[in-house]
Amino acid sequence: MNDVIELLLQKPLFQIAEVNVVHNRATEKYLNHFTMGNEILKGTLIVPVVLAIVFVPYSMLIGWNLMTLFLFWFVITPALTIYFPTRVSNNNNHLFESLVGLIMFYALMVFLIYNHYQTDYFQIMMLSCVINMILISVVTRPKRAKSQTQ
Repeated sequence: MNDVIELLLQKPLFQIAEVNVVHNRATEKYLNHFTMGNEILKGTLIVPVVLAIVFVPYSMLIGWNLMTLFLFWFVITPALTIYFPTRVSNNNNHLFESLVGLIMFYALMVFLIYNHYQTDYFQIMMLSCVINMILISVVTRPKRAKSQTQ
């Protein structure tokens, strides 16, 4: 304790304030990085959770035929994958969150129904995976600032 008081008495007050400002900036940078990581995690995990919550009653109540299959895999899945990360996460770039969340959902689906890999429904689901990845990449790509020409 005495060392701290001695140090404070030896240093001019403005130098102590500079050290404090640098320390506060480093702490703020760390907290911003930590908070951004949590935002990305929330945005990523919301996709498979919501899709699974919608998938279960959809498949049990409506059932699967060709029309409902295309509706779920090509309309509902990409719409929810694009929409929910924007509602949950404060991150500006949702491309990573949407794509990783969608991959997690498709991985879960493949794990659950791998016995039916020879069916047409499974192949349509896998085709929708590729198409949805491309669609989501195009729709949620980061917007670049227009370069200023002088």
